[in-house]
Amino acid sequence: MKRKSRVVRSFLVAAVLVILAALALAFFLLRSSPGNSGPTLFIIQRNKNANEVHYDAQVGPDGALAADPVVAYWIMKAEDGRREDLTFLEGKMAYGFEVSKPGPGGEREMTLVAWEDRKIRLTKAGGRWRALTQIDGKDAYLTRLFIQSEEGGVTPKVLFVDLFGEDADGGKAVQEHVVKR
Repeated sequence: MKRKSRVVRSFLVAAVLVILAALALAFFLLRSSPGNSGPTLFIIQRNKNANEVHYDAQVGPDGALAADPVVAYWIMKAEDGRREDLTFLEGKMAYGFEVSKPGPGGEREMTLVAWEDRKIRLTKAGGRWRALTQIDGKDAYLTRLFIQSEEGGVTPKVLFVDLFGEDADGGKAVQEHVVKR
């Protein structure tokens, strides 16, 4: 009888360990993949390394922006290509953003914390959510920002930002070079 009890107990311990391992794997996979992220609105690239910050639309089943409409995260291209959340400080300072309440058609205004004077409107175009802003004086869908900076002091000094996108009227590529002072 004791042997049977010991076998059952060993089986239960093994089953619990398998379940815990499966849960840990599921957590890792969900955390490492875009999950419910919708289309990428735009990315930020830097001269420091190949890692990128991606800003994705969070879209509900009805196609409308979710209550938390944008998610930002790293793609660690300089390492193994994994997805990694922004740190608390990165989210509050360098790569953070604020999004307004929904307006007409569910559109929202997005502001990057590090560049508050360049407004971005989240708008639906061509059946998907896009980031509309001014690039070289034209309404354009932002696709990428490239930040050139130099290290030193507490925070890097931004030398310039290049904006890349598509003209909202014709889809032609547009870009703008902004020197930060």
